[in-house]
Amino acid sequence: MEFNIYICYTQKHVRRGAPIDLALQEMQLSDIVAAGTTKANTPIFHQTLLSFAMILFGTQHRQASIAKHGYSIYGAALKKLNYMLQTSKFYSRNDVILSVATFAILECYVPTGPKHYLMHMTGLERLLELRGPTSLCSPKSSQLYKAIRHMILFASLRTGKASILAREEWKAAFRASCSAEEIPEQDLFDVLADCTVLAANYDDILAIRDRDPESSSRQRDEMCREGLALLNQLHIWRARWNSDENNSYFETPIDFAKLELGREPLADELPPFLTTFEFSNNTTAIMLMFYYTTLIHVFRILTSLTLENLRTHSNESFTPDTLQDAGYLDDVWKQIKHGYVAAERSVALQICRCIPDYLKRNSSLATEMSPIFQWTVTTAWMTFRGSESAEGKWLMKLLHTNNREVIAKGLLAG
Repeated sequence: MEFNIYICYTQKHVRRGAPIDLALQEMQLSDIVAAGTTKANTPIFHQTLLSFAMILFGTQHRQASIAKHGYSIYGAALKKLNYMLQTSKFYSRNDVILSVATFAILECYVPTGPKHYLMHMTGLERLLELRGPTSLCSPKSSQLYKAIRHMILFASLRTGKASILAREEWKAAFRASCSAEEIPEQDLFDVLADCTVLAANYDDILAIRDRDPESSSRQRDEMCREGLALLNQLHIWRARWNSDENNSYFETPIDFAKLELGREPLADELPPFLTTFEFSNNTTAIMLMFYYTTLIHVFRILTSLTLENLRTHSNESFTPDTLQDAGYLDDVWKQIKHGYVAAERSVALQICRCIPDYLKRNSSLATEMSPIFQWTVTTAWMTFRGSESAEGKWLMKLLHTNNREVIAKGLLAG
C-alpha cells in the first residue's frame, strides 16, 4: 500500500510532459507497485520508476528508511540496465531510454555525486545515436526525444563535446516532427547544438596552436565567423518572435516596499535592476528565457575566441617598428573581450528580470518546474560566478523564497 503513496506523490509533483509523466500515462499503478518485490523478471522501467518515487518521497519528507529502500531498488535497476545496454536488442527500446532519462533526472534532484547526472545524459545521446534519426518517425519516439533533447544539449555544453543534434539529419528529423508553433523553439535548440560543435572545435584549436599556429589561426577565424553568424541568427529570431503579438510582455517597476524587511536592505537583498518583466503566460516567459540562455552560450564562445586571439598577439615577436601597433591590437582585443563578457552579464540580468513573475505564477517544487527554466537559471548563475557576486547572492535568495527548492540542487553544484 505504501508503494501507491510514493507513486501518487510522484504523479502529483512531476512536470507534465516530462519523460516520467509520459510513461506514467501509459502504465498501471499495480504494475509499478509490483516492482517493489524486486523479482528478476520485473520490467526495467517499473523498477527505475519505483526507485525514483521512493527516493524522491523519502528525501522530500526526510524519511531515511524510505529513501534507503528506494536506493536498494535503484541499485538493482541500475545493474539490470547496465546489462541491457550491452545487448543490441535492448538498447533500442523506449523503456531503456526512459530508464536512463529517469536516472539522469534523479541525479539532478537527489545527486549521489558531483555531476553524476552528466553520465546518464551523455548515455542518452549515445542511445539516440545508435537508433538513428529515422526513429523519430514514430510518434511515441518523437514525443520522447523532444522531452529529453534539452538533457543531451545541456550535457554536451557542460562537457565540451559536439552533440549529434548538430548534425543536419538530426535537425531535419526534429523539424519534420515539429508543429508550426514548435519551430521557434527548435530554432533555438539548433543554435545551441551548433554551439556544442564550436566549443568542441575550440578545444581542438587549443590542442594544435603551439605546433601549428598557422592552421590554428585559420580555424579560429572561421570559428569566429560561425559564432557571429549564430549571433545574427538569434537577432533575426528575436525580431521575428517580437513581431508576434502573442509574445508580448511588459515591464513593471519593482515595489521595494514589498521587500518587508523592516530595516535598511543589505546589498544582496536588493534586486540588481529597477523593473521586472511580466508575462501573460508561461510559454512566452520560457521562450524569452530560452532565447537569453542561447545568447549567453554564443557570447561565451565569442569570448573564448577573443581571449585566444589576445594570447596569440601577446606571444608574437614584434620589431621595434611594430611595437606600437602590437599595443594597439592588444587594446582592441581587450575591448572586444570585455564587450562580450559585459554582454553576457547583461543578458543574465535580463534572465533575472523574468524570474520573479515566473515564480509568482508557478509555486511548485523543482520537479514540476520547466527544464528550460532550470537550465536558464543555472546559466545565469554561472555567468554571475555563483555567490561570489551580489547578483548571484540575490538570485539564490529569490530562488529559496518561502523555503521552496525550485532548482535541482545537482545542477547548481556543477
